[in-house]
Amino acid sequence: MEITEIHAYAEKLIAFVNPKSGGLQGQTVLDQLKVQIGAENVYDLVKDHGPEKGLKENQLEKNLRIIACGGDGTVGWLLSALDTLHIRHKDEVSVGVIPLGTGNDMARFLGWGVGYRGESLAPVVQALSTAESRLLDRWAIDVQPAANSGAASLKIPQPVFNNYLSFGADAQIALDFHEKRNASPGCYANRIFNKLAYGCISCNTFFDRRYLCGNITNFFDLLVDGKNMEEELFRVQPDAILILNIASYAAGTNPWDGAYDNLWCAGSQTGDDRFREQNCSDGYLEVIGFKHFELARIRLGRRGRRIAQGSEIRLRIRRDVPMEIDGEPFLLGPCQIIITRKNQALMLMTENSQAAQQSQTKRF
Repeated sequence: MEITEIHAYAEKLIAFVNPKSGGLQGQTVLDQLKVQIGAENVYDLVKDHGPEKGLKENQLEKNLRIIACGGDGTVGWLLSALDTLHIRHKDEVSVGVIPLGTGNDMARFLGWGVGYRGESLAPVVQALSTAESRLLDRWAIDVQPAANSGAASLKIPQPVFNNYLSFGADAQIALDFHEKRNASPGCYANRIFNKLAYGCISCNTFFDRRYLCGNITNFFDLLVDGKNMEEELFRVQPDAILILNIASYAAGTNPWDGAYDNLWCAGSQTGDDRFREQNCSDGYLEVIGFKHFELARIRLGRRGRRIAQGSEIRLRIRRDVPMEIDGEPFLLGPCQIIITRKNQALMLMTENSQAAQQSQTKRF
């Protein structure tokens, strides 16, 4: 059964499409959705210069459902726009995803698939129009300059994250890939090629001494809910640090709840019973450390080293480090970062998704 414009108004359904995502697939999705829910309910994020136009046209709607068609960055773009605009029934607005990016961790977590491959969108639109929703914590990032840092080195892609923040070896790999793709975008339009290229870049970082043998431990201090994690960090000696909000990272892995890896040092499971169950709406973030070889093994269902859980994360960074926020890599200079919960968003999910398996908490 096709969803028509008439059906869309039962629960007002609108879509925002990033046609630059997923190669040429964004345009295909744009055309299909115009047929499914009506052309006036579909917005081109490039032509409209963002989601503001579509949100303003629907700001009085009740029970508004939004389809974000793109990668994790597109989802974040929409959620941030909702923060700044006056929407009368903002607490009832829910957001679902048709994944067009590469990693698509939010779509994977919510159960909307790993990426669009040209199939008919009618069943997906039907599912999105009736799907249950759940709350998602969103986290504010406050960057404060250190005495010896310049303003240019403290620019971050966005002041909020929904999926994760990471730095170290994994962010360096993502940054190298990002720079190569921007230099030759035509060569990186194929998902399979992208994965191969990413793997080759990963191998190169084995020769970068800055991100091997736990050297990043000397670059920063970590405080979780006021507790200094120095002792734990020097015991783990991580090559990368991940601060995780959802149960999906690096294209679908869950390094917090994965299987214990015997390659970790003896006694690395000590104290694991002090951690609470992972949940995307409980006001807590998971902090995980990786050795370089772990970054590959988590794709086999392994887990990283659990370091802490907390509602306030403070990082004091003493030198330039590669960092990644929801798939957007960059280089950050010396500074202090304070991460606290900003608000919550309603996200549409499938009944078999990882999101549905987590217990629901009330809006804070």
